[in-house]
Amino acid sequence: MSVFRTLEKATYGRRGEIDTPGGRIQTPALLPVVSIIGGTTTKSGGIWRYTRRHLFEDESAQGFMFQAMSFLDYNLSADNLENWRKKPLKQHFDECDTEPGFDRPLFVDSGGFKLMNSNKFGESPDEGGSENDWGIYTNPESILDLQLDYGADIIATLDFPIPQNLNREETTGRMERSINNAVETLRLLDERELDKTPSVYVAIHGHNYEDVNWYVSQFLDRAEEFDEAFEGFALGSLVPLSSSPDTLVDIVQGARDAIPTNRYDDIALHVFGISGRLCPLLSLLGVDTFDSRSYQYAARNKKFIHPETWRRISLDQIDDWDDWPCDCSACQSIHLDDMQHALLESDVSNKPIEGQHGKRFKSEYYAQIAHHNFELYSRQMSGVRDAIDDGRLLENVADFACGKNIVEKGLKRAQLHNPELRERLAEIGYEELVAGPDDETFQSKLTSFLSGVEDATRKKRTISLKYGPGDFDVLQRDDYQPPNDAKVLLILPCSQEKPYSESRTHQAVLSRLEGQRNAFHKISVSGLYGPVPEDFEEVDPVMSYEYVLTTADDDQVELVAHRLADYLEEYGDQFDRVLAYTTNKAYRQAIEKAFEEYGRGETLPSNPRALQLTEHFRGENLDELVEKFTSSP
Repeated sequence: MSVFRTLEKATYGRRGEIDTPGGRIQTPALLPVVSIIGGTTTKSGGIWRYTRRHLFEDESAQGFMFQAMSFLDYNLSADNLENWRKKPLKQHFDECDTEPGFDRPLFVDSGGFKLMNSNKFGESPDEGGSENDWGIYTNPESILDLQLDYGADIIATLDFPIPQNLNREETTGRMERSINNAVETLRLLDERELDKTPSVYVAIHGHNYEDVNWYVSQFLDRAEEFDEAFEGFALGSLVPLSSSPDTLVDIVQGARDAIPTNRYDDIALHVFGISGRLCPLLSLLGVDTFDSRSYQYAARNKKFIHPETWRRISLDQIDDWDDWPCDCSACQSIHLDDMQHALLESDVSNKPIEGQHGKRFKSEYYAQIAHHNFELYSRQMSGVRDAIDDGRLLENVADFACGKNIVEKGLKRAQLHNPELRERLAEIGYEELVAGPDDETFQSKLTSFLSGVEDATRKKRTISLKYGPGDFDVLQRDDYQPPNDAKVLLILPCSQEKPYSESRTHQAVLSRLEGQRNAFHKISVSGLYGPVPEDFEEVDPVMSYEYVLTTADDDQVELVAHRLADYLEEYGDQFDRVLAYTTNKAYRQAIEKAFEEYGRGETLPSNPRALQLTEHFRGENLDELVEKFTSSP
């Protein structure tokens, strides 16, 4: 049986092991994306053929990522593909006399991105679609059959990627379809009772921290009977965010925080399409595996990744190979003069080019660059594993972040949901990477804390760092009065998405109470301001701040609790019921302090399985809230 297990938990990052039918992967690890099907035979593929040779023989490659629909890149006919599907991919190469075989784990994704952008592979005839020559359709059974025919050791469930600017309705629709596909894939595998079941990674998506939590919660609710039947979550739609570390960090933290506490040690987290400078930081935040083909993309552009700066250096910028600071096995076999002649000067194509050290195809030189780039990724992951073992991963990430704009931004953003990280950085001497010393004023801490952070949401609304707790206090306003006909005061925690009422967390509640809309008045508990009535959600101070309340901010928890208690003293008696709904530990703590001071109020859910955001979306918890509205006080 396939399994992921945590071997060692450090304060930051963890060491793990994925046990698959094809072998074990020590994590954190990066799996190179490889075009195993590069044409009609194992000898096909040009640059990919030579790259495969290097990687199959490189012991540092613990496994390989293969994109299920990548055969479309090579114009294979249906008959060609059928030949590939007759036996596992590993067997094709094991039986080939001229190409090396491979015996390490093969991770096969679902090909969702290519399916989404193709008109050939829609619904099956049974579902009302048209038949195609390949016999491949956009449904879980068809894709699972393809993955199993390839001989996958790890599979990702069929998903529908989410472009960054897709509207909420279509985003939710694609998420729902992906969740349904994941549940159906688990059901099919359970039904088939295979001798060797591949490790299953459930593909997940989301534009922000709340989206990912909602997605995971919905999946876990629907897949309860298959709770032990999957090994990990695979986070997609991230490649466009590789240059937006703040948003990327938010989503990764959302995915990690969404994993149920009781399964934290045996559910792995994979991120699709991310590699390079951000990987150690993301490993620190809990990512176990990565995959990428950027090592190959860089090579196609004749670019080496620099082993010290991680910048991409063009072949024509390298003057003296003796000065090149890399001793990887790929670089030891490179003859710079021959490579520069073949790739920069020669107009010969489709045949070997004479050099001082023999004849080579251009593809062979490109593959050498790709191999070097991969070796850097592999060494990086080995270093991350060693750093976790030695308890120094945070120090390593902080050292690299100093002066590295993209990593520094990501590390600062990570502190928004993890204030302990901020405190630890200060303790070990990296004050320039944290919010600031504890004796700073609240607003200077907040301003310093968020300096350099460019959250994607700022493109949608103006973010201001000039606001502090004194800039909005509903009890200091003379233009507010709760509606007289509301019988229930509903208290919800604020959301990172503004206005609050349009966020996924608030919509999850409001949609369930749609028939009761005139019966309640909603206020949100802002971690910065305390109570914010729904009438004021779009005022500038409320729309323009970024702050997440945590239990580490004792003074702010007290401020929020005191302001909420004062609000209840002023207005609470006009309501028959005061109900709060939150599964966040810090907001729950502040609300319950206020209820205790006021002497009335009920916090729901009454018995959540855990105090984490996924519980906010759990059906049974929302049912309990709805029941309170339909029962007598």
